[in-house]
Amino acid sequence: MKWSLRTDRRAGEDDAGLSGGDDVSLDRETNERLEQFARSARRVRVSRSLLGLAWTAGPVTAIGLYGGYYIGFGQTPPTQHLIYFVSFTVLSGLIALVAKVVYDSTWGYAGEQAEKDVEEVIDKLGDLILSVRDLMIGSYEEEPRRREAAVQLLQRVDLAPGGVAFAAEELTGDAGLGQLLSEIDIFRRAGLYSRIRDVHAEHGADFEQRIAELHQVSPVAATMLRQRYHGEVAHLHHGVPRTEHFVERVLAAIEQDNLLLVTMADVESMLTLAFELISGRQIPILVFNYRGRWRLAKALDRMERRRSRYRIAQASASNRMRALASWLVEIDALSYNDVPEGLSSGALVHRVVEAIHHMDARLYALVRRYRRGEEEVGQALREQAEAMATAIRLYRLAHTAYERIGRFHADFLSSVQEWNQLLETPHHGPEVLRISPRGQGVRILEKVVDLGDDERKAVCRHLVSYLREQKLEEHETKAGFGRKATEDRPLTFDSARQLAVEVALALEPHVHLSYPEVQRGIDATNASYLGDLEPGMSAHEKRRLGQAMAQDVEENTGRAAEQLALALVRHYRVRLTETASRFLYETYGARRSVLDILMQYDTDAPAALSPLSTRPAVVPAADRRWYRSLVYARRLVGEERFTPPWLEKLYTP
Repeated sequence: MKWSLRTDRRAGEDDAGLSGGDDVSLDRETNERLEQFARSARRVRVSRSLLGLAWTAGPVTAIGLYGGYYIGFGQTPPTQHLIYFVSFTVLSGLIALVAKVVYDSTWGYAGEQAEKDVEEVIDKLGDLILSVRDLMIGSYEEEPRRREAAVQLLQRVDLAPGGVAFAAEELTGDAGLGQLLSEIDIFRRAGLYSRIRDVHAEHGADFEQRIAELHQVSPVAATMLRQRYHGEVAHLHHGVPRTEHFVERVLAAIEQDNLLLVTMADVESMLTLAFELISGRQIPILVFNYRGRWRLAKALDRMERRRSRYRIAQASASNRMRALASWLVEIDALSYNDVPEGLSSGALVHRVVEAIHHMDARLYALVRRYRRGEEEVGQALREQAEAMATAIRLYRLAHTAYERIGRFHADFLSSVQEWNQLLETPHHGPEVLRISPRGQGVRILEKVVDLGDDERKAVCRHLVSYLREQKLEEHETKAGFGRKATEDRPLTFDSARQLAVEVALALEPHVHLSYPEVQRGIDATNASYLGDLEPGMSAHEKRRLGQAMAQDVEENTGRAAEQLALALVRHYRVRLTETASRFLYETYGARRSVLDILMQYDTDAPAALSPLSTRPAVVPAADRRWYRSLVYARRLVGEERFTPPWLEKLYTP
């Protein structure tokens, strides 16, 4: 007896191609739907609901009807009235019960899945943050790797005195200095700062000599050791400084088609930002608007919006083409050496097209052998046809995405040309940043960057799909009966950079990372402290940690005010007055030294913005020979009924 396994086979479909014997049918989709209804029925407690309905429709309705009717009319109600009220109660209760079960099994189930996606993303992002950090440190030579690992240890708020001693010894090679800092940390924990001053008086000269030597090699490490020496440790509510302009670099890498512009520190910062926002972090930002006639600002605003749209389209298209190249490498249709890290889109498209041409040639060769009577190649022909169908589908998606890039690129260049023309046109004088609520001019608005419940679920749905597709983490099927991925891909520099781009794409529709004001606001804040993340933590522990850290961060708007003033003065040619400078200092905590420099800036200085020097790659339409070979191969092996509708539509014999 021959066993064959098929999934979700429709009723009445013949079993041609399955040779004899009994079939074992695994109708997974139907089983999942039935299981959803069964779980919903258990959750709404149908038996208890029916018992309550019987009680309500029976004694309660009868007593209420007889009592009310007798009090109101002085006589017992007719039997028809009793039947009507009982029937009405029963039918209403049954309809409500059925509606509740249906809702719970559809929208309620979707909500449960969305919450599971949130939990899964938080779990995987926590692990990926640690993996990126380890990947970054592991790429260094032995000596720098020791220093950077020690710096990572010193950043931990809860580092024990023994850990401080070990990190100091790793940085300086001096066990005595490590023991000294360990003693200082013990005194700090006890609040005995007078004893710390005694240690300074005794060992100050030796410490300064060691720190001076370390500062020449690693100023960051020297600064952190000096803080430990003075008994200073960063507080949780201060957060951790972000990598400056990491959002801009990720978007620039997309725009210039060069993922090498993204550093591993940028990747870690992008993953941390996603972890924060999903955990409920609210980031305050300062933006501006204007009243009155201000053509220059309108033109720049329009240009930035079009540039944002162009960047997002290019990121989406580039990711699709790189995903196709990665899949071709996976099935050995393309060598990894042919698509190395940092390869331009033009060269990538050319090599992908050549690889699909080779797949088409192999498919055609198998077709000819099969026609000559070599039936033993039938299985290889089917597999090659399936691979060719997948390649064509992915290529068509990439082709469509690149067509959108061309339109958005043309719109962006036209707005750049308009901006440059306005810069060359004399204007009536610089605008002024005004503080009063009346009159015309530039004004500051306070906003918050965060994710609502629906936005959080949408972001997590996007990231879960990507992480599972890339197999960066193990996962199970929905029903729990599928095995885990057996070919989990290790995190590489290339996949880490692509992950950062994908996170930016997931956040963009809801957070608008491409907006200059959002980038300024994010750069001006500290990230949540995630030093307590550890390998092996459960998803619940990571989620609780993320929520706690997101609430503990103390927001400082001083840097945001400085960056806003810098953008207004340098890019929008707005004059910063003494009144506005004092307002930014008193209200948001901007530094007076920075504001004084901006007040002296010449807003009439010439400036110009050049259009992009690079153009999007040209992706030709899929070769019709690919369609012909694929459809002919499918028909030859008797699988024309499985040919996708889009392929049949495009095929012309």
